[in-house]
Amino acid sequence: MGKSSGPRRKSRSALTKSVRERGRLGLSRLLTRYDVGDKVVVKIDSGIHKGMPHKRYQGRVGTVVERRGRAYVLEIPQTKIVKTIIALPEHLRKQ
Repeated sequence: MGKSSGPRRKSRSALTKSVRERGRLGLSRLLTRYDVGDKVVVKIDSGIHKGMPHKRYQGRVGTVVERRGRAYVLEIPQTKIVKTIIALPEHLRKQ
């Protein structure tokens, strides 16, 4: 059987929750508002698949550029360029 090449491969430790983090999500995480210009940390919640950014952005700090529906558009600086990603608030934390 060939190796998997899916978007969640090699992410066993990066996208798992501890025992005490499992279960339903708190409302404060869903209702947190981020303003344009806020610095946020991408902390992927593996229990919610919708609006999940790619695993390479786990732990990165980005700036909120705009809001699209419930989601936020973030600019994340890399070495020479700036990447733009879209993520739901469940996967974001204030810095």
